[in-house]
Amino acid sequence: MSNKQNPWSVFWQKGAFAAFLDEKSTLQNYQMRKFWFERMEETEPKQPILDVATGNGIVPQWLSEFADKKGKKFDLIGVDSAVIKPANDKLKLHGETPYERFTLPSNKKFGTIVSHYGLEYGDMAKGLPHLHKNLKRGGMVIALVHSEDSVIVQTSRKVYELLPTLIKHLKKSVEPLYTAILKAAGKPLPKNAQIAQQKLNQLAAKHRNDAAFHRTNFVPAVRHILQAAGQGKAAEANHVFNDYLSNLSDHKARLTTMVKAVEQAGSGEQLKQQFEAAGFKDVKVQSVQFPETGIVGQCVQACK
Repeated sequence: MSNKQNPWSVFWQKGAFAAFLDEKSTLQNYQMRKFWFERMEETEPKQPILDVATGNGIVPQWLSEFADKKGKKFDLIGVDSAVIKPANDKLKLHGETPYERFTLPSNKKFGTIVSHYGLEYGDMAKGLPHLHKNLKRGGMVIALVHSEDSVIVQTSRKVYELLPTLIKHLKKSVEPLYTAILKAAGKPLPKNAQIAQQKLNQLAAKHRNDAAFHRTNFVPAVRHILQAAGQGKAAEANHVFNDYLSNLSDHKARLTTMVKAVEQAGSGEQLKQQFEAAGFKDVKVQSVQFPETGIVGQCVQACK
């Protein structure tokens, strides 16, 4: 995937905190942070630590906090194939850097490799052997990986399956409707615009109790567009329409990579076989489940 085609670049460039993590959810943030603190407590990680598919560096940030709390010093490095925009400039993060090709200078090797929904977004057939080759003997890999039974994947998949319909309605119903409203300037709308309005009403009624539909903010966005058009604010209506359409299209592109990532990771047994085929030893795969949240993926731990 070239950087121009990487749908995560836009996401990270907007300053996103993390992928598949609701910034407003105190519980979810606490649970994920605690998960990584516990892994570090268990392992006494060798240095340096490489974070695969780091995004804007949430895992290096958590591990830095863990090290500070324990009075330790971690040498943390993060890489991501997308263009990134981390808020903490003290972290050593490298965007536009696929993990399948990343190496340390002077033939140095990684002591520990971590990944938070990242390994499965690269080419694991090439990436895992590369990581194994560049890992110190006795070094470990600890990765939280997507799984089909994850509530995160199941929730995201519902949105993914709905997005094509919403994008179609934006283009086929919302755009002609708000354009007609602007043109009518308070006068009665033509029949095609009335039909477009009916279709939007039917869509909203059909998905009235659909949590995935409400997560997309379709109704508030469309209401904003139509209200702006009704007030004759063409520039505002056009801006909101184009921005929302772009956001939905970008979201669909990112979720497409998630669907492929889940398929590539496979079941726990398939994941274990991929690591073993790459040369890793003592591979353990366990389902990860949090109280009140549910299953969030599978944790892979392996060593060289």
